[in-house]
Amino acid sequence: MKRLRGLSGIAERWTLHDLRRTVRSGLSGLRVDASDRIGSDIAERVLGHVVGGVRGIYGRYEYLDEKREALDLWAKRLRDIVEPPLENVIELRAAAF
Repeated sequence: MKRLRGLSGIAERWTLHDLRRTVRSGLSGLRVDASDRIGSDIAERVLGHVVGGVRGIYGRYEYLDEKREALDLWAKRLRDIVEPPLENVIELRAAAF
């Protein structure tokens, strides 16, 4: 963790749990399409949390496609933060003399 903290360039102390919390919070804000967000159950399963109770006992489906879609959307969100799309940038060329 000390090495990761040094590489991150973030001065304050953080833990791996902070990254999990960030992913979980971020997944809640992502939209699968214009009218649908990533469900809370899927976001919890992405983190490896077990759904308890009757749903956990009888619902044995692994949600692999849904978790993959959620993580793909999260990866796109991170890319957009690190490398923002330049849709409104116009290339300026040097004037010829």
